Amino acid sequence: MGAVIALITLSVAAGQVKVAEVLAAGLCGYILALALVNVLGHWSWLIYGLGAIDIMIPEDDRYTLHGTGSTGFQLEPYRIMLMVMVLGWIAAIMVDPRVKPRKTKFGGPLLLISAAMVGSEVFNAGRVDVLSSFVLKALFLVVFLFGLVFVLASVIDKRKTIDRLLAVLVAAGCVEGIGAIIQRVTPSRFNIFDHMHRILPMFTFNLSAESGAMLRNGHFRAVSSAGHPIELSCVMAMLTPLAAYVAIRTGRKIWWGAIPILILGNLSSGSRTGMIGLLVVLLVFVSLRPRQTLSCWPALIPTLLVIQIVMPGAISGTISAFFPKGGLLAQQSQTFASHGQVQQASRLSRLGPQLSGVFAKHNEFFGEGYGTRVIGRTSTTDTTLVGSAQAAAQDNAQILDDQWLGNLLDTGLVGFVAWLWLFIRVIRRLVRRARLERGTTEGWLPVALCAAIACYMISAYFYDAWGFIQGSLIMLMLLGCSSALLYMPLPSPVGDRRLIMPRVGRAADSAGRAPVHPVPAPRPAAS
Repeated sequence: MGAVIALITLSVAAGQVKVAEVLAAGLCGYILALALVNVLGHWSWLIYGLGAIDIMIPEDDRYTLHGTGSTGFQLEPYRIMLMVMVLGWIAAIMVDPRVKPRKTKFGGPLLLISAAMVGSEVFNAGRVDVLSSFVLKALFLVVFLFGLVFVLASVIDKRKTIDRLLAVLVAAGCVEGIGAIIQRVTPSRFNIFDHMHRILPMFTFNLSAESGAMLRNGHFRAVSSAGHPIELSCVMAMLTPLAAYVAIRTGRKIWWGAIPILILGNLSSGSRTGMIGLLVVLLVFVSLRPRQTLSCWPALIPTLLVIQIVMPGAISGTISAFFPKGGLLAQQSQTFASHGQVQQASRLSRLGPQLSGVFAKHNEFFGEGYGTRVIGRTSTTDTTLVGSAQAAAQDNAQILDDQWLGNLLDTGLVGFVAWLWLFIRVIRRLVRRARLERGTTEGWLPVALCAAIACYMISAYFYDAWGFIQGSLIMLMLLGCSSALLYMPLPSPVGDRRLIMPRVGRAADSAGRAPVHPVPAPRPAAS
């Protein structure tokens, strides 16, 4: 490399600029290739990269690879990274004896979910044939998403890898939260994630793919890098327990600052679902670590003060959203008449008609076919009137705002029970692990994972969670980390359960370093 740099210098001195440019291009190509080989040679780097890309780059078709729009299959950055990881893992199994597949701790539920999806296609062959392009896209994505769980469960063998991945997710989530705050408070509703095409030259920016401006109680609802304000709020809620764990594990005060940022990002969305998610997180922490969690209540006062200063009206607006005029249940049961037909405009009003009009007319055990319910954003990359009309005609289902109802309609009772089994098994095993590690700082890891996964599980009742990739990909990454964690040996106890943040000496001891002990004073010599 030094010789090439010397040749470039001599070429410039001799006036051979073109030769210098060729040498410089070759040197840059060599450095990039070397960096790529090093990255691909470390699974941890790929894992961290996927976590950062998932949160930092919008996944609602705002950024797609050049030239893929005409093929009907848009390649977003997360898809490319996901395929590289899964296909690279399969190739490594074949050629590298060091890489071996390992069963996940949740193989049974994942297998039943897959069987429910396949069965739904078999028992609805006619419907699948008509909508085959949508079904193939949905199944293709599911294969790689579930493959990610097996990749993480197989390649993660150290707690340090999980800790760093969670730190990456929290740091990226803070950037997303700051972007949401900026979008909410600026008069122009400036979204920093709509300007990433300047550093992503290989991708096309589609502004029409972003959700339109939404208001609640007169306040703007930010979307940031998420696909919808509800998804933004749920992602912020899921990352909050992870931020608490990273702060406890590292003992660095800067990570405690991530929690109010995530809460502010949550409130920027103006969504009730995110607040419900935070309540679930709090309940998990109180049930598993009651003394340590309740001792942190004084931190609530400055947090509320910061929220009121940065975003005036956010707290009152959220409270008003939970107590609308006439009551929340009445609001969520409202219908309205349009063109002589009754429209189900709220979550509870859709439940009965969907069960009687859709679920009862198809196979009760396997639903109407996974991927055959075409809704929402089929026209996000087509701004022409003709394209939008064609896409709208392809929508054959109603937005449910209820992923559990969607699971029931798509894959029937088998799929519904399989998803419920998955979450219950994960949560139960993490709870058991958290109790076994109660006396260690590492014991906060299963608590945080359990809280984040439970947050996703409950929040999925209030929006179409599986239809939004950012939160779902985080959940699947946490599933893979949970499986890897359950294979690891238990850490040695620290012995101090009162402190949410242990002393420096004890934190060092739990991390594998020698603790700092006071040196006893020498005894006086006997006379």
